[in-house]
Amino acid sequence: MIRSARADMTVYRWSERSLIGRGDVGPVTTSLEREALLRWNSRIEHLVWAAQDDPADTEPGFVYLRYGHEAALLRKVPARDAHGRSGSTLTHVLTGPADSIDLHLALAACRSDWDDWLPSQARRHALLDGRGPESELLSRVPLERVRALLLHREHLLDELDSAVLDLPEDLLTRLAEALMEQPGIPLTVVGSPVPGEVVVHALAEVLGHVVTGDWTFATREETDAARDLPQFVFVRPDAPAGPQGTRRRIDAAAPDGPGGPLRGHAALLVRLHRRRGRDALARLRPPQPLVSAEQVGQWAEQHSVAPGLLSDLVSLLEAAPRGDLSPAEAAYLRSGAALPRVRSELSRLDDGHLAGLLHSWAVPAPRQTPYHEVREELRLAAVQRCFDAAAHGDGSVLEDVLRTAPPEADLVRGVLDERMERAARRAEVFDVVPLLACAARIGLARTGLDDLTEVLVDRFTTADLIREIDRISRHEPDQARALLERCAGRGSTRGRRDAHDALRRTGFLADAMDRMAPRNPARATHLYRLLLRWTTGSRLGPRAVTTVLDAAGPHPSPALLQALMDTGRRGRARRAVVAAVVEQYFSTRLPDPSGRRGHRPHAWD
Repeated sequence: MIRSARADMTVYRWSERSLIGRGDVGPVTTSLEREALLRWNSRIEHLVWAAQDDPADTEPGFVYLRYGHEAALLRKVPARDAHGRSGSTLTHVLTGPADSIDLHLALAACRSDWDDWLPSQARRHALLDGRGPESELLSRVPLERVRALLLHREHLLDELDSAVLDLPEDLLTRLAEALMEQPGIPLTVVGSPVPGEVVVHALAEVLGHVVTGDWTFATREETDAARDLPQFVFVRPDAPAGPQGTRRRIDAAAPDGPGGPLRGHAALLVRLHRRRGRDALARLRPPQPLVSAEQVGQWAEQHSVAPGLLSDLVSLLEAAPRGDLSPAEAAYLRSGAALPRVRSELSRLDDGHLAGLLHSWAVPAPRQTPYHEVREELRLAAVQRCFDAAAHGDGSVLEDVLRTAPPEADLVRGVLDERMERAARRAEVFDVVPLLACAARIGLARTGLDDLTEVLVDRFTTADLIREIDRISRHEPDQARALLERCAGRGSTRGRRDAHDALRRTGFLADAMDRMAPRNPARATHLYRLLLRWTTGSRLGPRAVTTVLDAAGPHPSPALLQALMDTGRRGRARRAVVAAVVEQYFSTRLPDPSGRRGHRPHAWD
């Protein structure tokens, strides 16, 4: 049985003799074993002091640190020591697995009331003037419960999303630019107008999956001069600067300069996040976090769909039906330059997402409507997906959406035409039956279905069409009959010589006729007349009649014989038919040597 992850809790405050044996602010109670306590203390003891603006200030500060697969989250509250003197600190330290104490939990914890989830002993110590029993062993913290409380029940990240709107856009742009210029750089923000966790949340939303970094932070520090500081440190405007090194300082109150070559891209990213949210940025993520300004610049150029427009194209497709495009976005989507990228992006969507887009674009619109070409690309992608599924014997959720606003016949015909061409180039067998059935399911009008049949007649040789009629009749006899009627109407003669071989192999379509005209001799005779006119000619001479009878086999259908009488020329042609009728009459009534009658039953017998 797998147990849910648990974290350890340690409380730091002033003590005459802490758990490590010193009289100072140190650990006074913990759930850690001694070896682990000493290890963690060596990492964080220089960071446990709370910053304080004045003696009455009790505003907490937070620190988030990562060490390989481990992480620590500190809450530091200004407090009085045991003698009532101000300037001391009360610090809770949560330590545990980094995959559970992650950035999301750390940021949410900055907005939470820790007494809602701290162990009861730690809550007693959290009373700033309390004197709980020191050295009492604390209970461990069930992280899954804490995550469920902060992330799902209290929705504290949503609260941070709202707070980000108070962060000035120009400051966020400057900070984003710094991270894009030097991914992973340690960064100090001087005099932030919003709490540090709000800034880190905003930067993580915009660049967290774009540039490398450990995304650790300290929201309220006296100075940035200490050793082993997190990546992001927030200090007051009057905080003394640390020694010059790799850490970069950005003063929130300083005038905004022109910026470097990545300033424009940073501004576009920030605006995209504010306008479209995290989902739009998620679709732009590189496969791996970027590690240099050069990589960042190349990535930004790749997603610059037009000058001054960095965007996820799917977000534009989602926003266009709502009328929620900026002038630059609308102009781009109306331009022909957008179409190749539209096709590329649509090919990456799953059927459910594409169905949602298609539904939002489903309102019929005239050709002159803006984005008409984009609408047609959506329909084309949906028809392609439906045909792909149909070819494998499956359905698609896209069929239901297309049925509400069926595509034009020309579009469907183009898809079918392209697939037949591809199959011909590859010498592949092309099964058109599922595609015709799919076209009917998505609401294509009867005239449109007739047009698709026309495509078959144009593309296939007569022999191919005969084989298709025979095969289609096994599943869709009405479609097979319609195809035969269309072939006869067009009078195609491509490969007529090979057609007789195909007819011979199928007994002159005898079984197909039974399926297309069950128990209906008159209709069967009519279909045979169409077949003869298409494959042999309108008036058959004796040689043609002989060829047909040879292809039909020893027991031709009575309907075929009647059709031959109707279309054969007077004289020898009709006499040949009469001879076949007489022969069939006696062969079906006189016993053969085995005692069986040589009669082939027909569907109307």
